[in-house]
Amino acid sequence: MLRLCAARREITASRDTRVDVALALAAVLLLFALQRLTGSIEVNEGRGWDGTDYAAMLRESLGDGTANTALRPLVVLLNRPAYWLLDSAVSAFRVMNFLYAALLSLAACRLFARYNPNAGARALLVVNLFLCIAPAKYTAFYPVLVDMGALAVVTIAIAAIVSGHRLTAAIALVGAVTAREFGLAAVVFLLVRDLRQRTPLRVALATAAPAVAALVVLRVLVTRAFAGDHAPLTLGRLVTNLQMWHDPLFASLFVYFALTVFGGVSLFVAGAAPAVLRLWRREWEWVPYVALIGAASAAGDADIWRYLVYLLPAAVAAAGAASRELSAWKARSLLAAALALAATLTTQRPWERIDLVAYFRDWFPYYLHTRAAPIDHPPSLWPLWEWRFLIVAGLLCAMTIVAAPLLPTLRWTGPSPDPRT
Repeated sequence: MLRLCAARREITASRDTRVDVALALAAVLLLFALQRLTGSIEVNEGRGWDGTDYAAMLRESLGDGTANTALRPLVVLLNRPAYWLLDSAVSAFRVMNFLYAALLSLAACRLFARYNPNAGARALLVVNLFLCIAPAKYTAFYPVLVDMGALAVVTIAIAAIVSGHRLTAAIALVGAVTAREFGLAAVVFLLVRDLRQRTPLRVALATAAPAVAALVVLRVLVTRAFAGDHAPLTLGRLVTNLQMWHDPLFASLFVYFALTVFGGVSLFVAGAAPAVLRLWRREWEWVPYVALIGAASAAGDADIWRYLVYLLPAAVAAAGAASRELSAWKARSLLAAALALAATLTTQRPWERIDLVAYFRDWFPYYLHTRAAPIDHPPSLWPLWEWRFLIVAGLLCAMTIVAAPLLPTLRWTGPSPDPRT
């Protein structure tokens, strides 16, 4: 019997691996299709604004960017072999982003499977994520950024932590904190999870210590190299940025992008809030992770969803737990899946080509509101954004109705949604 059970587990694991690899390939193909559909940003010969600094770091030394970009050396270093071969920063980033997309898809699938092993649900997750602006479409038309690689490393770290792979988690956490500042939230996630599970202190510290040391050393070196006004972003500057919350439009845009950052996936998570809260009560390490990313996004600047995208591991886990609970009602599950895909297509518009007007009007509207966008004749935000707020409100109401339990007496009788059982 034990041999039979072991054989079944091996067959299931092999099938899951094949499914995840196929979905990773699908993610790469979706990214390629988005590149063909959206075109590329033309600013600075396709490098864009931040991309100019990353391109300089790629060509010369890591100190050739700004203080903030110097705090994110990992992806630039990983992209250097591609640059040596292609002799183009844009091409090097574009090619490597395909690899990061595959890794991000694999990590998201493994994390999702811890909460919902259904292969069809994983496929729907990947399709939705890689039609969205934050994880994929932004990379398609603005390739010279570190975010695709950084997001992949952070998600790998979280997936390894949840799966209990200590060595992988330790390595990935070092990568996470040197790829983007948001990697620190993954370290906090590990420590809080180990505290909840009463992991021996020496084991928890051995896993987290390399990442903390790497973060401290990197911060010290960059601070010394960039002194005065060129120093890295400080906590004081973040607190000053909170003044934007005095503007009702900024608050409204923040809520809008928080609900739509992952298209139908994030709307489903918001609509299935009771199931998500049940997950967070069981695994309360998700609460500080979401709080840290949310606080950093709220205190950032007008690039709202560029920071909220690092909530992806939390959204994937929440969607997995909620969809597993909802699977008790097949009709509702199918309706939620259809509504999620429709919401993604409606809010993300993956077929839309990008120019400067669409770039700021659709994805960075607060720059237009504050007249900070480099456009001679900026378009009006209204009534277009009034309709978008109304549409998202309607989608959220519909998703809440679909994701809600049928009746209080109809309780979940299937397998426990807790991945540890």
